[in-house]
Amino acid sequence: MKFRFIGNACGVFIGSHGTTLLCDPWLRDGVFEGSWCHFPKLRATPSDFHAVDAVYLSHLHPDHFDERTFDFEKSKPIFLLDHPPNFLQKKLYKLGYHNLVTIKNRETMSFREFSITLFSPFANHPFHESAVGNLIDSAMLVSSGGSSALNANDNTLTVEAARELRETYGEVSLALLNYNAAGPYPSCFDNLSEQEKLAEHSRILSRNFEHLRQVALTLKPRWVMPFAGSYVLGGRLRHKNAYLGTATWDECASWLASRGVGDSGLVLLREGDVLDVASGQADNEYVPLDRAEMQRYIERDLATIKYPYEEDPLPSATLLIQDSRTAAGLMRQRMTRFGLHSEFVVALRLYDEAYQIYPEFGIDSGSPGDEKRLQLQLDERLLRRILDRGAQWNNAEIGGHVSFVRTPNVYDVDLHTALQFFHL
Repeated sequence: MKFRFIGNACGVFIGSHGTTLLCDPWLRDGVFEGSWCHFPKLRATPSDFHAVDAVYLSHLHPDHFDERTFDFEKSKPIFLLDHPPNFLQKKLYKLGYHNLVTIKNRETMSFREFSITLFSPFANHPFHESAVGNLIDSAMLVSSGGSSALNANDNTLTVEAARELRETYGEVSLALLNYNAAGPYPSCFDNLSEQEKLAEHSRILSRNFEHLRQVALTLKPRWVMPFAGSYVLGGRLRHKNAYLGTATWDECASWLASRGVGDSGLVLLREGDVLDVASGQADNEYVPLDRAEMQRYIERDLATIKYPYEEDPLPSATLLIQDSRTAAGLMRQRMTRFGLHSEFVVALRLYDEAYQIYPEFGIDSGSPGDEKRLQLQLDERLLRRILDRGAQWNNAEIGGHVSFVRTPNVYDVDLHTALQFFHL
């Protein structure tokens, strides 16, 4: 079995008899409401993959399932996890894809020379307490010709899950393990100073790198590849790149090499490189990323990007406030359905006025007596899209489009899950 790397979490597994399985195609800049871009810039185009034999989609986020360019033959098998609430499955049905191959948690299915096992989220959240947490991610164990690969993508393993996988499935040849904390923290949190943002950036990366290391030491694959969550922000939000909870795969590999991952070898690939999964040998010598060139590329090529919502007219303030009131009520109903609750008071700034949207809607007093408080602000044009379901709150957060002020600076996972339900 071979693995051809494309970028971020996208790649193609090539079976021992040549069957091709494409994973998580994000091939065009501008996901997460316009801000996420590849570095290095991709040479591949969506049409380059139309001839693959099947597609695996790990979850609904657009850096794994980019609806804009997802245009495959409707008869082509698409593998995905059968796990409620099945948002991805519902979306694909709406797009006319009915040849879905759904696999339940830890169920194994054969496809030509491939053996494919899918896994539901290994934890609600790997680092924080959460009643609900992760609703959408999956991971895939694929084997062919005597070698195997675990594509964890954004479904971060716990050490306990790694131990169980090792005991149940034996040695994994290649482990593609997530190392980044893609999202708004700390870059979008204005309760932090610049120095505090930089300190949190470093802390989060060290935490994630060490977690990956512990998972690798427990799973004991032959080869480990830092994988997924690789991006830069383009457009007017590009200044936030300095404070993202992310790093290049080179930086992660260097950190791991300095501390060791047991007997596992480290693998790094560039776009188009093909890895022999069993031997860990690539068809090209690896060329390290150039951080200076990355910064030049952001300022030279990505600075002028306009986000889709920036072309919209400013919405009516009266209607936006009225619909925000309705959306706040619907959010509370949906929170009840999923068993979500928060002790935070949540306020949203609209046209220079703050409105409380949780626990009740109304003009926000900003009372200093609020023990826990989260204030949100985003472009009113993007909010209009979110309310109308033309955009999605979680995508706006991950894309860096929402600014936060949080007191105290404590992460409530379930509250951020709840905000995904803020729409009409």
